[in-house]
Amino acid sequence: MPETCPIEKIAEIISNNDTDVMKEIDICVHNTDTYFKDNAVNYEERGITMEVIEKAGIEEDEIRWLGMLDILQKYNYAWEVDTSDFLEDFIDTVQDFNETKSNNLPINEDWFDEDAEIFEWCKVLDGYWASEGYCIADIEFSGDDLFLFPCPIDQLEELNSLAEEEGYSIGYAKNM
Repeated sequence: MPETCPIEKIAEIISNNDTDVMKEIDICVHNTDTYFKDNAVNYEERGITMEVIEKAGIEEDEIRWLGMLDILQKYNYAWEVDTSDFLEDFIDTVQDFNETKSNNLPINEDWFDEDAEIFEWCKVLDGYWASEGYCIADIEFSGDDLFLFPCPIDQLEELNSLAEEEGYSIGYAKNM
C-alpha cells in the first residue's frame, strides 16, 4: 500500500476520516487522470481543461489539491466563499458545515457587523469559538476566494505543516 501523502492526511483530519471522503481522495491522489476525467466539470469551472493543462503545464499536484478541495466541499467539510459575500451567506455557510453541527458550534447574526469584511467576521467567530477549541480556517488555493472550514485550534499547525509539504498553506481565515 502506498505511503499516505499530505493531501490524504489533510482530508482525513478535516473530515474526521469520513469513509466517503477518503474513498474519493484515494482515487484523486492515486489515479489522478481518472479523477480528473470523472470530475472535469468541476475543473472547467476553475478554467482548467485538458488543453489548459497541456499548454500551461499545470502539475498533477495542483489537480490533486483542487480535487481535495472539491471533495471536502461536496461532503460539507469546507466551502469556497467569495470575499465579497454577504453576511447572510457567510452565516449560512458556517452553519451548514458538518463540524459546526456535530460540535454544536454557536453562531449568531447579532455578533457581526454586516458592513465589515469577511476577515473581520472570521475574527469575531474565532473569538466566540475559542472557548470551544475551534477557529475558522482557510485552505490556500489558486483562487482569490477563501476556502473555509471549522478547525480545532490544536490541529491548525499540523494541517499547515502538511499543506506546506504541497506548497500551500492552511491558517486562520482572519489572517489570510
